Amino acid sequence: MGGRKPGALGRLVEGFAEVLRWARQRTGISQSELARRVRVTPSYINRLERGERDAPTLAVVDRLADALQLSDLDADRLRMAAGYLPRSLRSLVLVDPTLALVADVLFDEGIPGEEREDFREIIRRAARRWRPSA
Repeated sequence: MGGRKPGALGRLVEGFAEVLRWARQRTGISQSELARRVRVTPSYINRLERGERDAPTLAVVDRLADALQLSDLDADRLRMAAGYLPRSLRSLVLVDPTLALVADVLFDEGIPGEEREDFREIIRRAARRWRPSA
């Protein structure tokens, strides 16, 4: 998931536009200054904050987080709002890509909620097979 935009994860968390606007305003910098720091146009930042553009690539989201000097927690909040995994989970996916497949199913809004819950139960049963205390 780390290198593409699944989108569903962000919708479950918060809207990217709202999180970006909150972070920028909290930092107290203008859209123009943020754009300069991230190396994008001010109009792009404006459209992102108004929700007129889809969330950007992971690289741009990370540049935004750095430019806003966000804490690890707030940077992950921004990443998740954009539809990306937080850094800690991205590193796990690199260790075992199967985790990305599980996350894709769990956050795929095209799969009915009842079926996603069935999938969760299958995962719980499998985990209890090898970890009875789980």
